[in-house]
Amino acid sequence: METIADAVRPAGWAEAPPRAWRGTSPRAAAASPWFEVHPLPCGGRAIYEPGHFQEVISFLFEGRDRALLWDTGLGIGDLRAVVEGLTAKPLTVVNSHAHFDHLGGNRQFAAVHAADHPAARTRILRGLGPAAVAEHMSPDQFSRPWPPGFDPAKYQIHGTEHIPIREGHSFDLGGRIFETLAAPGHSPDSLMLFDRENSILLTGDTFYPAALYTHLDSGDGLASDFQVYRATMNRLARDYGRVRFLYCGHNEPVQPGAKLGQAAAAFEAVAAGTRPFREDARGLRRYEFDGFALVADPAKIKGL
Repeated sequence: METIADAVRPAGWAEAPPRAWRGTSPRAAAASPWFEVHPLPCGGRAIYEPGHFQEVISFLFEGRDRALLWDTGLGIGDLRAVVEGLTAKPLTVVNSHAHFDHLGGNRQFAAVHAADHPAARTRILRGLGPAAVAEHMSPDQFSRPWPPGFDPAKYQIHGTEHIPIREGHSFDLGGRIFETLAAPGHSPDSLMLFDRENSILLTGDTFYPAALYTHLDSGDGLASDFQVYRATMNRLARDYGRVRFLYCGHNEPVQPGAKLGQAAAAFEAVAAGTRPFREDARGLRRYEFDGFALVADPAKIKGL
């Protein structure tokens, strides 16, 4: 068995060349150099934060009457100024789940929708203090300068009110409708949005082209669950594996829908114990696949 320093964060991530898609997708002007804004197929924009290891991506869509913002990112830059520079329409904001890098900018907006889950409600309302997010602010997490006035020592996620939603809730922007799906596993409150007409699935952290985290446990009721994640991925592959596009929450915004089937097969291979892995000092295992990986705690994988 090969050992590695860190199953989650590969060494030298910041020294790697910019991702290829960034060279082929023109950047729209943004109100802050912390962000890049990229057009998407079938309309919409990806609002990318490439200067932090998470490489988180929020998404903005417009209909005839309203706009929708999917996730609010890290909260390091002024996301609201970026959004207001792109649309003047009334805005609906939705969190894919209550991890720090998807709700960091919530306080910049008047109202946010999120899953109707007790632990998520508590976290969003209370926020996360500096001590809870300090590990994400070390210098080796950054590859570009912070926005003016940002102090990583004071970084925190401010608590906000939100509107709870469940699977089946729809957002009608006027000529464009997004349907809410429950997608537990990475976190129990994970949601996805489905644009049926354009055959697009907004995946949050359930799938993206990098390491998928099945091991997280913050001790506050929002732990990952490998087996639940496995069941969710099999459901998604069965019911949505033929969508045209996945719009993903990290690293690269657009992937083909066929990746859901590949991810479901990856979970089955890990559960069966048939896939090689590398392990770090904490005992976390990293399983590599075509264009993505799974990070897992072997104690939580039944069947090994």
